[in-house]
Amino acid sequence: MIERIAYVSRARPGLTNADVYDLVRLSVNRNSRHGLTGGLLVLDGYFLQVLEGDAHRVDERYRAIAADPRHSALELRLRAPVRERLFADEWMALRLPEQVPAALRSAFGYAPGLPAARFDGARVVDFIHACCRHAAEDATA
Repeated sequence: MIERIAYVSRARPGLTNADVYDLVRLSVNRNSRHGLTGGLLVLDGYFLQVLEGDAHRVDERYRAIAADPRHSALELRLRAPVRERLFADEWMALRLPEQVPAALRSAFGYAPGLPAARFDGARVVDFIHACCRHAAEDATA
């Protein structure tokens, strides 16, 4: 069985796009070795991530994320077994602010950090997936 988690965290102040690209490059290498897939948004000073794979590997990665000084205020919003992956072809899809259209943010009622009172785990997953899918569709158009 595959497990999916979704979390929201604050990005360390001063984190640059170069820092984010380095993080994703390392994640892609590690995730490909361990069969993990997912999507990461970096918006308004927050990391919003979905991670999928073997439960043991997902737990290992989440513990490492929790200890990473590039994050703070980590909130696990979802942990659930799933039958299939949403990000089957993405070791770690990355979307930056300029890749998330205002219309998509508006459609979801986006607010920075996806406040838990309005964004439960399933809604966080839906938002990240929609953002990643939208950018992928734009790239093929």
